[in-house]
Amino acid sequence: MNKRYVLLLLALPLVAACSRQEYDISEGINREITLFGEEISVPVGSIGPLTIGSTLNGLSQVPGLGGLVSQYIKEAEDGSLVMEDSGSIFQINVYELEKRLEDPSVPQTWSAGYQSGLMGGMVSMLGYIGLKSANQKVVISSKNPLFVDVPAKASATYSCMGTGGYFTGPVDGLNEFNMKYGTSELLTFSVPDDVSVPLYSITLSSLSLDLPADPVSRVTDKNGNLIFELSYKYTGGVAVGESFSLPLNNFSPADVKLEIGKYRLSKCEVTVELESTVPLQVEIGNIRVLKHKESADEPNTVDENILVGPDVTVAGGSIEKPATTPITLSIEALEGTIPDIEGLLLDLKVSAQPDLGVIPLSAKQGIYVKSSSARLSGGITIPQK
Repeated sequence: MNKRYVLLLLALPLVAACSRQEYDISEGINREITLFGEEISVPVGSIGPLTIGSTLNGLSQVPGLGGLVSQYIKEAEDGSLVMEDSGSIFQINVYELEKRLEDPSVPQTWSAGYQSGLMGGMVSMLGYIGLKSANQKVVISSKNPLFVDVPAKASATYSCMGTGGYFTGPVDGLNEFNMKYGTSELLTFSVPDDVSVPLYSITLSSLSLDLPADPVSRVTDKNGNLIFELSYKYTGGVAVGESFSLPLNNFSPADVKLEIGKYRLSKCEVTVELESTVPLQVEIGNIRVLKHKESADEPNTVDENILVGPDVTVAGGSIEKPATTPITLSIEALEGTIPDIEGLLLDLKVSAQPDLGVIPLSAKQGIYVKSSSARLSGGITIPQK
């Protein structure tokens, strides 16, 4: 057969294909390819870092104990965590006080007797959940509604109470003091460094005020301040004790970004190597994937189609000696494929890392992702980009 006829016969199917729309490649080529059999490992993004500072910001949304923790534990300028509380040791309205005087028309010493201020909220609970205290300080202030100074006397003591024992000591400087008009600081005192349980109370025994005649007549503003008051403002560093344990359910870590949707998988394994500088062991369970949100104002919604497991435990460490924990999670879509994961909901149990000792907490301590990858097997779609 003539070679020209052979070339014509070979060319005819190609000409026919180009004339049919389904074979038209003029508008571009679909470059997506699906592979089978061999598995590959690809980088998939990051989680975190999950720092103590970021955890505190999210705790205000956690019902119960989480809200108390975020209310009373704050971040200081140097990054250390401190407990804060304030309250009243003694207060009385000047009109009520004058009613209690036998003869208000003469100057006299009025006995207020025994008065105390108890640490409230989280501070009073810290010792019982295993947290310890450091660098505890208290500022004592007075409030006086009269335009004259009111001399006062008291025998003041502080007490600390928790699982580590009971301690008490004197508060020097309140044996004799002046309550000046308005609000003023009287003194600042520190609890000894060797006392590691939180402050429990401040007590004033035999408190007395030297009042002028007709106290109400000395009030400068009848519609303003009418209260005699002694108050406290407490701050103390936070450290972890051996018995510390705190459950945190329905916690959502910030900055989750696992880019695995482009591989169109129904199931894969994600391997993450975590480094922890927090002196706490963290048990992570009930891991749930959140659906994509169009805006930050939308509520979190769990994607029931995506399953993640198993539960994991992250070892605790310190800034000087970080702990590394490898974790492998299985992610599966019950229907369809796994999307990019942009949010997680977790149940956490935070407890002291055994044998690590007492280490002060800092907002800068956290759990960091050293590396992350997904092991993909079966049918893998390689995307165009």
